[in-house]
Amino acid sequence: MTKEKIEETGGELTGVPNEKYAKFFAKFTEIDVLPLEEWKVAHLLGYFCKKYKAIYGIDYPWKFNHQNPNKCFEVWQFNTLCAKLSANPKILKEYIDWAYQILVPQAKRRLTSISFLTRDEVVNPYKMNILLGGKKNLNVDRSTELPETYCEVFRNIGISIANYGELAFVAHMTQTSQMTGAFQKIEELGFDMEILERIV
Repeated sequence: MTKEKIEETGGELTGVPNEKYAKFFAKFTEIDVLPLEEWKVAHLLGYFCKKYKAIYGIDYPWKFNHQNPNKCFEVWQFNTLCAKLSANPKILKEYIDWAYQILVPQAKRRLTSISFLTRDEVVNPYKMNILLGGKKNLNVDRSTELPETYCEVFRNIGISIANYGELAFVAHMTQTSQMTGAFQKIEELGFDMEILERIV
């Protein structure tokens, strides 16, 4: 578009703030053809956005807080996730799938920021109970603090627990329908019941 044309129309309206973002977003379509092991941050964010649109029916609301997409809020959040969970694209894709299957449907309102993926109270239980859940060398004993997500489920039925030992004790009590429901709930949230059999 010529300078004269821009002045005449007042500028073009676009969905992206600059060319760098346009190129960054263009990488999103590569997830359909690129092998998973070759995915980079842009591809994983593209996958996240694809799931977001499938669930909510609208595009994910990017913050555009930096002119360079490699320094924007969403990339920073995803790099934080890599540091907390893994830099393996397969593990990160599985985590995104789990989040959209378990966390998003339980949210009371539409999630508007990718930061829900990086919260410690979400990442740590996932890492311990799902990512590492089948491994026998987990450093979990009776005094290991139970993630708050699971404590809250039991508080809701009047049972106060703080660690794996207390949860194991509750698991061996005579089960009421409320207790059975609470155990089903934490399993839905990703808790691996086998851990209780392994704690010392």
